[in-house]
Amino acid sequence: MTLYLGLFAAAQLLLGPLSDLYGRRRLIGGGLALFALGVLACALAPSMALLLGGRALQAIGGAAIAVTVPALVRDQFERDDYARVMTLVMMVMGLAPLLAPSLGGLVLLLGSWRWIFVTLLGITLITALLFWRQVPETLAASRQRHGIIAQLRQYRRILQQPRALAYLATASASFAGMMSFIVGSPFVYIELHGVSPSAFGPLFGINIAAALLVSALNARLIPRLGAERLLRTGIVLQGTAGLGLLGLMLIPDPSLWLLAVLAGVYLSMAGLVMGNAMAGFMADFSTLAGTASAFAGAARFGAGALSGSLISLLHDGSALPLLLVMGASGVLAVTVYALGARLPTLTPQS
Repeated sequence: MTLYLGLFAAAQLLLGPLSDLYGRRRLIGGGLALFALGVLACALAPSMALLLGGRALQAIGGAAIAVTVPALVRDQFERDDYARVMTLVMMVMGLAPLLAPSLGGLVLLLGSWRWIFVTLLGITLITALLFWRQVPETLAASRQRHGIIAQLRQYRRILQQPRALAYLATASASFAGMMSFIVGSPFVYIELHGVSPSAFGPLFGINIAAALLVSALNARLIPRLGAERLLRTGIVLQGTAGLGLLGLMLIPDPSLWLLAVLAGVYLSMAGLVMGNAMAGFMADFSTLAGTASAFAGAARFGAGALSGSLISLLHDGSALPLLLVMGASGVLAVTVYALGARLPTLTPQS
């Protein structure tokens, strides 16, 4: 997972500018092809080294898709509409961790682990067919294009936007807390509190379902309340949950149900925070959507990989690493937003 997430984050920094140069359909199509090749390599891998190589191809292909979809949406929508549509996109993406364990378990009942990758290959091919038939190119054909080196230099323009970076830092810190829960919760629930593996799946799924429900509510409320107001609500509740998680560190044997409730509030508020914070970030980069999306993706998944690594490095046989990293992520997210989201845009981007 560390290899996959690290490569997934780093590859976006190159692939995003390429989508600004060569178009959204080419990057997504190439990503689907590379992902399919990686899945096939994993399914046929005779050794761990080749399996990891296949996973690396999957990471690069997945990065090409993940970095281009927000840019494709930004090409067509302004801030509030972008937030609404990206919330729906993230809601669909949220189905993956909800359905994947059950689907993977079903596949393993019918065959070996290699059939999981065969199933992924089938899903990828169906997705590629639907994409090429339904999604047009959204990058303006008249847009002035530069060489790849000049395009990479556009990252400097992104770094000159303090307000946009504050929104991105908010989203990245929030995402880091989510990843820390994904990495640390199995040990805390199953090993420390004796939750059976069969019961852990539904408990974990409740959090995902809550985030999906809040995401759907967010999409409906944006036209009425605006993305900024909903973001403020979500980040305050998420930060409060983070403070509560830090407070549990002071209790010698904190209740699992108290932890679960606070974690549930934190994770459900991702439905308000992630899409709306990304809309705030992307609003300043109408002409650099692919490059900005790459920068954002690398920051978010880099933060996620860092938080997951911290959970492992701090492991001491207790719940403290999870409480510390997840709680600190929530507090950091609300702090960064409070300090930075009202900063001015220094250089117009559109």
